[in-house]
Amino acid sequence: MKRVYKIFFSLLMIFGLSNCKDQMIELNTNPELLTSTNPIYVFTSATQNWNNASRGHLMSKYSGVMSMMQYLVANTGGAEGVYASPAKTVNPNPYLPYYNDYFTNYGNKLKYLNDVVIATRIDKDRYQTLSAIATILQTYEAWLIFDTMGAAPYKEGLRGLEGINTPKYDMFEDLYKEFDATIKKSTALLASAPANQVALGNNDFFYRGDIAKWAKFGNTLRIKMAQRFEKVDNAHYLSVVADALSAAGGIISNNAESCIYFHNIEYNNDTWDTAILTYQFCAANSFVSFLSDNKDPRLKLLVRPNGFGLGNNNSANDVVGTQLTTYVPGFATDPLYVNYAKRYVGMPASPDMKETAAAKEYINFNITQGVPSTLTFSVRGVSQIQSRFYVKNGGNATTANGERNIDYPIVTNNDLIKLFTPQITYPEVCFMMAEIAEKAGATTGGKDAKAWYEEGIRSSMTLYQEWGVRMKVPAAYEPTAADYSPITTAKIDAYLAQPQIAYTGVKEHKLQLIVSQAWVNFFMRPEEAWATWKRTGYPVFKNSYTAPNPTDGTAFLEMPIAGGTNLLIPRRSVLPTPNIANIDNYNAAVTKLTAKPEYLQPNLTQGRIFWDK
Repeated sequence: MKRVYKIFFSLLMIFGLSNCKDQMIELNTNPELLTSTNPIYVFTSATQNWNNASRGHLMSKYSGVMSMMQYLVANTGGAEGVYASPAKTVNPNPYLPYYNDYFTNYGNKLKYLNDVVIATRIDKDRYQTLSAIATILQTYEAWLIFDTMGAAPYKEGLRGLEGINTPKYDMFEDLYKEFDATIKKSTALLASAPANQVALGNNDFFYRGDIAKWAKFGNTLRIKMAQRFEKVDNAHYLSVVADALSAAGGIISNNAESCIYFHNIEYNNDTWDTAILTYQFCAANSFVSFLSDNKDPRLKLLVRPNGFGLGNNNSANDVVGTQLTTYVPGFATDPLYVNYAKRYVGMPASPDMKETAAAKEYINFNITQGVPSTLTFSVRGVSQIQSRFYVKNGGNATTANGERNIDYPIVTNNDLIKLFTPQITYPEVCFMMAEIAEKAGATTGGKDAKAWYEEGIRSSMTLYQEWGVRMKVPAAYEPTAADYSPITTAKIDAYLAQPQIAYTGVKEHKLQLIVSQAWVNFFMRPEEAWATWKRTGYPVFKNSYTAPNPTDGTAFLEMPIAGGTNLLIPRRSVLPTPNIANIDNYNAAVTKLTAKPEYLQPNLTQGRIFWDK
């Protein structure tokens, strides 16, 4: 079936798979318009598997940003290597693919599309909107490089055809206004809706060629980028927010306008390596606790129950659950096990908790009384996250290291499950605007902070329910599943009615409420959770696993401690070393970066780039 699907997709690609059949016939029959390369196919190739292009990239999220932001913890307990240590001179380098992707894939191909493919066509005026979209995406990808590394060869980069093979490096502080101006110009062109444009149609795996939505994305992206510079260039931040909100086209204003890349070529079909999410990682205590403590309807979609009881989605765990209830009938009130009886239990993130009972993935039982012979069995004590959001079917019995690590029912047709990667979603926009409105003390973008905050929660829960159905998460889509619990309007209303969730209190508390909800929403975009934490300092740290959880609706991260020393979350990525021919320009860039005291040294990723104050 997979082979048939791939052949079918290839044929669709060959024949356009677009809404502009008549335009494509003309382009391929009119001798005055014929060229060797079709721009819409170049665009599709240039954006293929956008920012999630390999199994290596996917798996690196598990041990990288997803672990740093405590959605996950290794199943063996908190790993010291996730964090930076003040006592060490080499720190973890969070894997983010932006640099390599820009120079070898997205940026390179998008530049070729604009500078060569479109620029040399007789009918190039018909590709203005396509060119604008390509420019926005190329700038977006370049911005992501600078956002995490602080420097890169940008103005002279990708200009080998012009003879520039040793490009000079640019600093982020010299470019952020240029990035905004570039996106503003391209977005204005899209919003003007030029006539007689060749449509991308289904060759656009983000918005299916919807130019109005691309304009909204551009305006929204401008605000997102400007928010990074609130502390270092507040005037720029305020002016861009005001300008983008008043710009033609508007901003992303509902879930259907969210920018999401829908993959056509997939690599997560139950492969052994992507499935390590199911058996080499557990859900983090901080993530599970926030969802559970506040009766969040997203809990059952994002986290799997542990094995302390019946009602599991596989028979192997129910067998163990039956043994537990039969031979340890008082476990639900036993002080040793009462915590596990909650069914949703997270793993401590601190390395110093690694050898404690709380960090044991499985609890072992040896029963002799009342049993003909000794009965030994182990019960999963710590929950897993719902891996189906990342891995098709969440793995299978072979790839997931045993059937106890997976949820049933298995979907036999993998073509029904479609991988996707969020870029900017409407819930993110709501929380971004809530923060902006709260700091401004006034209605912004048509709503006050409270309205944006509540709209963000509603849209996030609604969107995760839709995604759960798309990825065949049992709790979201399968009525026969033991934990079937789709998110409904009534559940959202009940969640918002809780006093700790209510948008009340002093400004700092309200900002923590906003970011706490944004953190949950970023479960599928953990890179942005990391950036938001750097920018705001939220969620705040809880001193220890045993300290009481907050009861005021705010989230927390667990302080990672190793050998009694507080560890640090890395704050940037290491700038890659180029080939020897360009080492002088690289060294000049590093000299500029390290001239800023907060950057520390090149290999100390606990240091900061200039906007991170």
